[in-house]
Amino acid sequence: MCDGVVTATQVSAVETASSMTERLTKLDTVEVLGVEVASFQGYDQAVQCVADRLGAAEKTFCVAINPEKIYRAQQDASLKQLLDQADMRICDGVGVALASRVLNGERLERCCGVDLFLHLAGRAATAGWKVFLFGASPESNDGAARRLAELHPELQIVGRRHGYDYRDEDVVEAINGSGAQLVFVAMGSPRQEQWVVAHKNRLNAAFVMGVGGSFDVLSGTAQRAPRLFRRTGTEFLYRLIKEPKRWRRQLALPLFAGAVMRQWWLLRRQGKAGR
Repeated sequence: MCDGVVTATQVSAVETASSMTERLTKLDTVEVLGVEVASFQGYDQAVQCVADRLGAAEKTFCVAINPEKIYRAQQDASLKQLLDQADMRICDGVGVALASRVLNGERLERCCGVDLFLHLAGRAATAGWKVFLFGASPESNDGAARRLAELHPELQIVGRRHGYDYRDEDVVEAINGSGAQLVFVAMGSPRQEQWVVAHKNRLNAAFVMGVGGSFDVLSGTAQRAPRLFRRTGTEFLYRLIKEPKRWRRQLALPLFAGAVMRQWWLLRRQGKAGR
């Protein structure tokens, strides 16, 4: 065989490897009011998808999608553009799951951002993935790191930066210098998504995810909704009870429901509702 000649067997092997990579890293999604959301059947599948994408050297920007983000994205083109740039959009709110059932006839399993974060931390500990924690207050960042070390002693937290008084260049250099493969950004939305989109092309990390108030919850500086609220998908009610000043923000929820019903009516007239 001459050098430089590619045989049919080699071509077949390349095509097989390529198709396998595409199968492993391709996400099944459903559309909810113009936003594509990953259709995972549980956290194990979501974590395995991340593992597959890391193994295939596929860079991944993960965003947790809730009704508020979808509704505001309809009003704010810049937010819609941010969400569109994500490689993985998880179903973070029960409203998104119900909307998919109404509009597509397909029930989405919830995949909450804080829980996926914790599942990924567990997998990182066993798989040897290196983790970087960026954002939140100094107290929350430090407390979250300590709690993760307690939960997973083998977890490699190779770097941390709190979200107060920082320079973007310093953070990017710290992340790249640490060799981190997974970066969790806790700034609240949409600030964390804006930061990731602005810098992801310069980050060497394979996986970057905005985790909102997860560091606060882990560190104990914020209390998570009781299990009953989490199981029923009514965390928003608990947060409203604890922080009544959130009522203006919560107005997006009935507006989202109204938008879903309008879309359902249009699809019904076209004979497409619930398909």
